[in-house]
Amino acid sequence: MKKKIKALFEYRQLPKLMKDGKVPNRKTLYKNLIKLQITIYKLDEHLESNWNVTKTDLKSYWKNIHHAMLVCGVPKSKLGEYSKHILKYQKHELNLRSGKLPTEGSIEYFYYYKSCDVRLMRQIIYDQSVNLDQKYILADWRYFDLITEVNDDVDDMFEDLETINGNYALIARWEFGKKESIRLLTEFMDLIETKNKERLIKRKSESKYKRIFKMTQEQIKVTRKLLDKNSDKLKKKKILKAELFKHFE
Repeated sequence: MKKKIKALFEYRQLPKLMKDGKVPNRKTLYKNLIKLQITIYKLDEHLESNWNVTKTDLKSYWKNIHHAMLVCGVPKSKLGEYSKHILKYQKHELNLRSGKLPTEGSIEYFYYYKSCDVRLMRQIIYDQSVNLDQKYILADWRYFDLITEVNDDVDDMFEDLETINGNYALIARWEFGKKESIRLLTEFMDLIETKNKERLIKRKSESKYKRIFKMTQEQIKVTRKLLDKNSDKLKKKKILKAELFKHFE
């Protein structure tokens, strides 16, 4: 799990962000952020493995998450504020149990909340940085985080056949078919690309957004290719046997 988390952190530029922000005791914070991510993954694993989930089941996972947040320097008074987007995404996952799919709402809204764990890590890093917001503010990472979440879903389409997971790419494929699912995700990537270009113009003289812009553009290209590749490889028979969709038969 640690190997997976370190790869995630590198992919989402968190070590670079700590360095750019001149965060004191970076090694300690890095280790503590890994521990925090583990507690969030443990919650994810529970939700992915169990169809019947109660509030009582979730208490111990949230106790561990809040403890890990405190260790990372989050004030006790801000635990609720810093947890609310993870709770919102947890609600998306629990909604699957009542047949409410992420495809019923806004795709941007869904992926915004799906990036909740990475945004939490960024918030903690910004809180402990020195003038990092003079280079780029938290909001500058929005489109990069959106496209990397889409990439994760597309990349995990085969892995998530075995779990109860709110994978938008997989659910759209099951619900609408190959052609329409590709159209939905492609249109969303087009939107991300447009908004990324608009933000570059808006932030050009105020920050180093050009770097984030380029990384976002690159991930859009990579994800477009991956979507076509995995959509071709994923067969209808496998989709129908997916763990999540067994509950909708």
